[in-house]
Amino acid sequence: MRTGDIFRVRLDPAVGHEMNKTRPVVVLNPGDAKSLRLAIVVPVTAWKLHWEGNAFFLTLEPTSQHGLAKKSAVDCYQIRALSHDRFLERLGELSSSEIETVKRALSLILDIDARHCT
Repeated sequence: MRTGDIFRVRLDPAVGHEMNKTRPVVVLNPGDAKSLRLAIVVPVTAWKLHWEGNAFFLTLEPTSQHGLAKKSAVDCYQIRALSHDRFLERLGELSSSEIETVKRALSLILDIDARHCT
């Protein structure tokens, strides 16, 4: 498990507006160097046209690199830590430029200077 990997995970049980079901996520920090078996992730969901131009969503086209079957979006607003036990299978990975786009979105959401996120 590495930063930028896309995995299918079990997100249930979910509460409130949290994403649920079994769905892809992008790994931000695999957590394997720590004693906790937690990975920080952002979920991937089906693309919605009204997200066009929204800095919190990264559009992903279905490619063999991503391992996704349909046009999707990385929802950077729903960052969370997941147990490694929720991970089912690796689907693919983001390119380095896509990872940088996710980092920029997270810097906006978390009010962090993006220049410190490289």
